[in-house]
Amino acid sequence: MSSPPDKEFALPRFSIRRKSTQINLSMLLVTLLAILINIASHHSFSSVQGAVQSDLAELLQYTGTAATDDTMHRTAQAIATGRSQLLIIGVATTFFAVFTTFQLITVGRRSIALEVWIRRMGAGDLDYRVEMSSKDEITKLAIALEELRQRSIQALQLDLVQKLSQDLQEKNEELERVLLELRQTQDQIVLRQKLAALGELTASVAHEIRNPLNFVKNFSEASEELLDELLETLDDSASDLDDDKRRLITAISQDLAENMEHIRSHSDRADRIVHDMLLLGQGGGEFRPTDINNLLGDRALFAYQSARTLDQDFQLDIRDDFDPNMGEVSITSEDMGRAFLNMIDNACYATDEKRRTLAGTGEAYTPTLWLKTKRQDDTIEIHIRDNGSGISPDIITKIFDPFFTTKPPGKGTGLGLSLANDIVRQHGGSITALSDPGEYTEITISLPVSANPLPDSG
Repeated sequence: MSSPPDKEFALPRFSIRRKSTQINLSMLLVTLLAILINIASHHSFSSVQGAVQSDLAELLQYTGTAATDDTMHRTAQAIATGRSQLLIIGVATTFFAVFTTFQLITVGRRSIALEVWIRRMGAGDLDYRVEMSSKDEITKLAIALEELRQRSIQALQLDLVQKLSQDLQEKNEELERVLLELRQTQDQIVLRQKLAALGELTASVAHEIRNPLNFVKNFSEASEELLDELLETLDDSASDLDDDKRRLITAISQDLAENMEHIRSHSDRADRIVHDMLLLGQGGGEFRPTDINNLLGDRALFAYQSARTLDQDFQLDIRDDFDPNMGEVSITSEDMGRAFLNMIDNACYATDEKRRTLAGTGEAYTPTLWLKTKRQDDTIEIHIRDNGSGISPDIITKIFDPFFTTKPPGKGTGLGLSLANDIVRQHGGSITALSDPGEYTEITISLPVSANPLPDSG
């Protein structure tokens, strides 16, 4: 990694404002001054020696004393000794000044190197380091900085490991979520394929059943018309018959009329079964934003009005607890409306059956239907509860099976809840039932907020 520029530091390495630079410059001046003093002293002693020797010779000549070589030698030796001592002192002083200056320069450079190291560590460059081999306090400081660098690297590596672990955990959670979505989509696709195959099968069977069924219905209606014509003919020829034969023919005609009525009634029921079979496995409409609250309320009102049309004694108190924050959810309103209607029809039947059962007992009872919606973060819940006759625990797990019904013969086809279950599963949701026999039955539907249509399996 390249070193940062000097401008990133508080002071340049050789700034005059640095104390180490000021001290080093001062010691250099002291060293130069000591050298100059030694040079000047040497020249001064040489001058003094020449002057002393010259003055001594003149003095001896003036006094008339003969100068001897020994006197002159001692004098020169004394001067030379003093000069040597002064030279030694000067050289020692110069050496000490040079040594001190060198040490100060070395210490200053090493201090600056440590400053650069510290600042680069502060900037995040943990690969940079300074090698020092001496045994002074600066080297101890460098060793402490190296320990700090190693611990910083370990801490950084630990943070990196933790970050990688957190990223890995997030990736795993994302993969688990994607895997769950893939499994749900796969289940829905398999369900759609099963429903498509079942739809084709039931459509084929239903068409085959509907053809002879239409013949039965048509012939029963024709037979009723023939029977009416026969009765009219008998009325015209009543005078030719005695009372016993007339009563016998009338009784037989009434029995035939009742039989024709039963044939037509069961034909209509069979036709409804065929119609429900054709609806089984078929989707209706496109996914579009729909107000669940309005859809559920409309289907409840429709079911109530239909039941009142068939039976004027039918009663039902509808209570709703709709989440005002429900908003719109992407569903196929035709399919989901059909599922709501099937479940509410069952609730109407259960409450009316209980009303009829308690009619002669004098026990107070008000048939009631509770509708509740609740929106959570990513799902919505729909509760349809009635206080009807309830469902036995040993059969409640079977109520979503095709052709299974708790109603007596002629009252139900066993396809309503099965069709509702298929519709809910096509939307990626789930449906559950909870009941207490004689007290209540509650159907709970859970749907994802972001329901999407399944890809076409064809």
